[in-house]
Amino acid sequence: MSIIRKWQRNFYMSGVDDRWWADQIKRTVCRPVPAFPRMVQIQTRTGCNAACLFCPHPDAYPKLPKGEMTDALFEKIVDEIALHNATKRISPYLMNEPFLDKSILDRARHIRERVPRARIVLTTNGSLLTEAVVDNLVQDNPLRALYISMQGIEKAAYEASMRGAMVFEKTMENVERLIEKRDRHAPDLKIVVTMIKTNRIDADKAVAHWRSRGIESKYTKLENRGGNNAAFEALNTGDKRVFRDCVRLLKNAYILFNGDMVLCCTDYYKTMVLGNVASTSISDVWNSEYAQSIRRDFLRGDLDANPLCAACYVSTIS
Repeated sequence: MSIIRKWQRNFYMSGVDDRWWADQIKRTVCRPVPAFPRMVQIQTRTGCNAACLFCPHPDAYPKLPKGEMTDALFEKIVDEIALHNATKRISPYLMNEPFLDKSILDRARHIRERVPRARIVLTTNGSLLTEAVVDNLVQDNPLRALYISMQGIEKAAYEASMRGAMVFEKTMENVERLIEKRDRHAPDLKIVVTMIKTNRIDADKAVAHWRSRGIESKYTKLENRGGNNAAFEALNTGDKRVFRDCVRLLKNAYILFNGDMVLCCTDYYKTMVLGNVASTSISDVWNSEYAQSIRRDFLRGDLDANPLCAACYVSTIS
């Protein structure tokens, strides 16, 4: 059964394997690449008030266009997702701190109204979870889950890792307030404290702390984010490998504030733009020959025309 489950985690595309028998096996036991993305991330605005060591944002942000997604484009995207009714998760943030968008909760509620079957998930650094924001959230919660990216449980390591405007005591206060008000007013809201495992923090200690508080917590492997994280080698606690088992480009769509769809959430420098959904549609861009050829080559193991995936490494430390 374990072999079958392993195969079923793999994706299949017609034309990947020229051997008819191998093609037929994959068609039978593997998941097909969907005709419409199963997860969509939407950058409602640019910017982040942190400057995390493991993130390309501090270097990339000054070099790229900045702005906020118009209501018209946002609603167009959500309407198309609703029309196809195939997307399981929608996250209205991408390469940014979502609560810098003052209307983020209203936008999340619009998604809930139009696409009720989809899970709405945000990831935040927690610094902007003020009392007013938390009250707004729990009074009419549109989220399935709120992930809080918090590097460690010790002040010095936290602030040295997250930098920017991050203050350990303030974030801790915000998170504790959120937990208390969630428990009283919005018990269905899932809270997860998450972090990247680096040699700068004690990730195991931090996870144990939050679990002792009854809060789900975990750490994920360090990535060099498509070769865009220059600090990867210095932060890595072990060896590295090419991130060839990634499935993001096979099932997820990543839409920037101006409608550009990039290949991956790690494409901070827009090196692989698949198309623009403002002038066409998500479906047209997702199913374009360019996007299909990138996925087909990825599944074949050919990354010659895909510098983002070719340069993407992940830590071997789990």
